[in-house]
Amino acid sequence: MTNELHSEQIKARLLILMLVVILSIIFIALPQILESKRYYQQSQQTLVDIQNLRVFAELSNKISRERAPANKAMSSDISNLAINLNALQKYRIEVDQQMDLTVTMLEKSGFYQLAQQVDVELRSDLQSARHQVDRYIHADQRTTTQMNAAIFSMFGAWDSCRNIFQQLIAAAKKNNTSVNDFASIVLLLADLRDQAGRVASTIMAPLSAQQKIPEENHLSSLLAQEQAKYLWRLMDSMQPEQLKTPQYLELHKNVEANFLGQGLSAVNRLISESQHNQTYFLTPNQLTEYMVSRFSSVVDLQTYLLEAHALNARHNIHIAQRKFFLTLFISILSLGVAIFIMIYTRKNLFEPLIQARNSIVALSSQADLGQELNNLARHDGKESLSEAIESLKNMLIQRDAFEEQLKNMANTDRLTGVSNRTALDAYLKDMEMQPQRFQTLNLIVVDIDNFKAVNDCYGHFFGDEVIVAISSCLKNNVAHSDLIIRFGGDEFLILLEKTHTDWIIQIAESILADVSALEFDLPSKVESNEKLKISVSIGIASGAESWQALFMKADQSLFKAKAGGRNRLIV
Repeated sequence: MTNELHSEQIKARLLILMLVVILSIIFIALPQILESKRYYQQSQQTLVDIQNLRVFAELSNKISRERAPANKAMSSDISNLAINLNALQKYRIEVDQQMDLTVTMLEKSGFYQLAQQVDVELRSDLQSARHQVDRYIHADQRTTTQMNAAIFSMFGAWDSCRNIFQQLIAAAKKNNTSVNDFASIVLLLADLRDQAGRVASTIMAPLSAQQKIPEENHLSSLLAQEQAKYLWRLMDSMQPEQLKTPQYLELHKNVEANFLGQGLSAVNRLISESQHNQTYFLTPNQLTEYMVSRFSSVVDLQTYLLEAHALNARHNIHIAQRKFFLTLFISILSLGVAIFIMIYTRKNLFEPLIQARNSIVALSSQADLGQELNNLARHDGKESLSEAIESLKNMLIQRDAFEEQLKNMANTDRLTGVSNRTALDAYLKDMEMQPQRFQTLNLIVVDIDNFKAVNDCYGHFFGDEVIVAISSCLKNNVAHSDLIIRFGGDEFLILLEKTHTDWIIQIAESILADVSALEFDLPSKVESNEKLKISVSIGIASGAESWQALFMKADQSLFKAKAGGRNRLIV
């Protein structure tokens, strides 16, 4: 009884010592882990803010640039009205698509109020301006006053866009000081692009009517020129010297030469011709095309700055991620080594010593100690034990291989060779242990268009051939480490972790292209030499709180792709 009590006391002391060491390691490592994680999350937020600014900058540029096809349509005569009107309608569709993308990006980033403003207020203001432009285009009698009003209504739509853009920048600055100067420069370039357009738009109405430019329009154009020059000087002064790379300087030079030089000179020449009652050397459409080509230099500079800062943000994320995982790895490794050493020491040193001590005490209490020791010495089980261990080892290896084979068979779709729903359930069960991984999980839903009609017309065997071919396209475009699942008869899921949205879109576009290139020989019972073409619709979602939320987002994107005409992808 005394021996057992003494052994329990030793075990209790060892346990206390293990807990003290483990807690000490945790207290040392935890602050480092939290700090590196905070820096990593901040770097990710910086990239998200830059991506939001980039999408919104593209929207503001497109809204500003819509004045070009609008001006061309309003300045058209009967001979080219239909062509210019068609070009205007196509461009409006492009602007609306960019607006939808902007709303989606803002909602994904948590800017729900700004997304609502874009979707409701900005869309309404833009539609109102478009209505005024259309009313002028289709009017029986046109006046320069009406055209001026239509042009200035488009100015108002951009002003509405800029107001929301400014709110987005303010919110980004509030949450992340890393984007302060950069965000301001992006807004300045958007203003510069718009002012550049206003320089020409303010004189477009009298130019279209071949009338003398009124003093009010003349002053508005000059004011826009001075504002553009001021914004240009301010933007250049705000750009950090270390970011004035050779490429930046080249783009900077192009803006000064093309826009501030040639573009403004052309407008001033027209104003001078008006003042001297001379014939205008450019028609309204020629002026529009001439100025749009000069504005591209401003957009090129803005795009370069956005891409440069996005690249820098990704570099910082990589550094922060590496630091975080390195800190986490070292901490876990240190903790694991400490636990291992203590458990190993206890199991292989202290417990055998305690057992040996107890055995010696027990043996010493026996009457015939010598006989007991002789029996112990004569017992030689080393060889049989070694063989038993080796046999058990071989048996376990065979069992593991067999279990792995059964697992693969259970988790694999027999027709296509990709994973099935059982594999998906196992994957999600593992993900639920770390729900934060859903934030970095990307989901691509691929659905075969009109597949029921294929089965109905050509039979299920032919349908199986289509499914196998499309699954091969998926395999060819997705890494082996990513998961492809046959989710339904004609629906596949692709799960990719920690992959940027741009790369996800490239993968989906490649899948669309590969599937569109497929051609199938019709079954022999169908008397036709034609080839059957197949298409798919793709919905994409990136990051969510749960699998259900992620799947719902992807499914909604797929529904939009189907509703939009199929054979396309929607993010």
